[in-house]
Amino acid sequence: MKKSTTIITLAALLANAGLTANAQVKNYTVADAHSHNDYKNNIPFFRAYEKGFGSIEADCYAVNGQLMVAHDKKEIDAKRSLKALYIDPLVEKLKRDPQRHLRLLIEIKEDYKAVLPLVIKELKPLEQYFAYDGHPGRLSIVMTGAVPPGAEMTNYPAWISFDVDHMDGFTPEQWKKIGLVSFPFGKYMHWNGKGVLNNEEIARVKAGIDSVHNAGKKIRFWETPDTKSSWLALIRLGVDVIGTDKIEELGDFLNKKPTSEYTAPQPYVIYKPTYKADGTVKKVKNIILCIGDGMGLSQIYSTYTANRGQLNIFQMLNIGFSITNSADAYITDSAAGATAFASGQKTNDRAIGVDPTGKPLKSLADYSAEAGKKVADIAVCELTDATPAAFYAHDLERSHSVAIASQITSSPVDIFLGSAYKDFTQPVNGETAVDKMKKRGYTVVRNFDEFLNSSAPKILGLMDDSVTRPKMAGRGNYLPLAFNKVTQVFKNAPKGFFMMIEGSQIDHGGHANNLKQVITENSDFDRVVGDALKFADEDGETLVIVTADHETGGLTLLDGSINNGYVWGDFSTNDHTGTPVPVFSYGPHSLDFRGVYSNTEIFNKIKALLQ
Repeated sequence: MKKSTTIITLAALLANAGLTANAQVKNYTVADAHSHNDYKNNIPFFRAYEKGFGSIEADCYAVNGQLMVAHDKKEIDAKRSLKALYIDPLVEKLKRDPQRHLRLLIEIKEDYKAVLPLVIKELKPLEQYFAYDGHPGRLSIVMTGAVPPGAEMTNYPAWISFDVDHMDGFTPEQWKKIGLVSFPFGKYMHWNGKGVLNNEEIARVKAGIDSVHNAGKKIRFWETPDTKSSWLALIRLGVDVIGTDKIEELGDFLNKKPTSEYTAPQPYVIYKPTYKADGTVKKVKNIILCIGDGMGLSQIYSTYTANRGQLNIFQMLNIGFSITNSADAYITDSAAGATAFASGQKTNDRAIGVDPTGKPLKSLADYSAEAGKKVADIAVCELTDATPAAFYAHDLERSHSVAIASQITSSPVDIFLGSAYKDFTQPVNGETAVDKMKKRGYTVVRNFDEFLNSSAPKILGLMDDSVTRPKMAGRGNYLPLAFNKVTQVFKNAPKGFFMMIEGSQIDHGGHANNLKQVITENSDFDRVVGDALKFADEDGETLVIVTADHETGGLTLLDGSINNGYVWGDFSTNDHTGTPVPVFSYGPHSLDFRGVYSNTEIFNKIKALLQ
């Protein structure tokens, strides 16, 4: 077959390339995926169809008046006819699924004069579904491989179109019979599917794509590497049909695309620290511990990318790494992770504020109160959830939410903020935690504006779940406003304060494998970090520590554009991972937090500063 395309100068190609990392011709879905050599997989037709593929390919030979599916003649099997593997299943599926559209590519391995009459005969049961000019059906039939010359294509029924690898020598009438243009990728370059294409390569391939699109046809490439990097490249280039032999992998890749990529609408302004007290060895009056639940380096860098290369966290110069395993598992949960830095001991997963035997442990909240400091425990989730609970409760099982809520009545924390009001209104031994807290002199607040305006010295803020809903669902500036409220109340405390403030729902985005949720929650958390750095500069005696209890989701960053605030990520799990997490520190004694150490060392380092 011919391999010629329109010739364009390299300068013109480069001028026309104009590709950015997220310059996409359309919104790709699994309907744009093509199951190449579909018949070779262990369940022909059904795997690709049920995954949602929009295109399926079968190679055929004419054998004794029947179409047989095989790549080579030696593979022909009497049980593997086109009728058995594709036509009969299609008849049943299209009857039951009135919304489904599909392209069936039938590759002629040899002798089109023998194959095409059998195609016309054997596909007759599908006639009502055919899509062609004047007949808006749901099934497109495209013949590929050893197709007839252009002069003969018009001899075949209107519902049969052809796939070609060149664009020369067709009359306008013959060109109407072309249903797809498929170029060998090796015609443009040799690529192993790793890394990215350079500008010259992009321009070269894009010229071929544009030539097909300008002629009003769709394009696919064959012989492309079958990797995520290759699929990304084809999407960036605007290829219409993406072929694969990896049905599940490509299907999942495209099905997850809506939650795997995110473009931030606009950047937010970050704070530029003065560094005047950073790293000094002097008194630490206030300690602000910022916990990004589930926040690993990929979560942080994706947020940096979305914010066009600006991040408050990255203004902090002193950096360490925390090893997060629990006492009984390589991968910690939030309960054991929070207990480690709240109370200084490794414990079993699911345990809160106790050692592996169930012995209660004193937390940093207790030690801070003993040192005469004011204490706050702030979260954008249930106050009975693992991280905030680790600073006041003791239980071998994190799901005992009512029992955990009841223990708040013996905590020295001055200001609590979170949700889960219902857990605090269930009687334990005849009395609710809310009633006991009122007797202890706490003002119980249910409204966020009331929380912000309250002058009460001791507050139990129990918001409705709607107040702590995800940032992308309209939560607003709950966390930064809460931070500023607490610092204003505590800033004149004679012996200072300790505050734990958690970006709780970064973790939720990781569990949901939703990149937008990860980034919007991490951006919200980063704004709090910026406020904390500003407060530390103004105060001069405040240490800010930013870390995480663990990483969630196994996030890998596949693509992005710092200029455009665009990120495409891929999650390896919907659970936590064992990856160490960063520890950032700013202010007096920030150098103490450099290095690689167990998460329990965060407790030890803070406790030493309290004493």
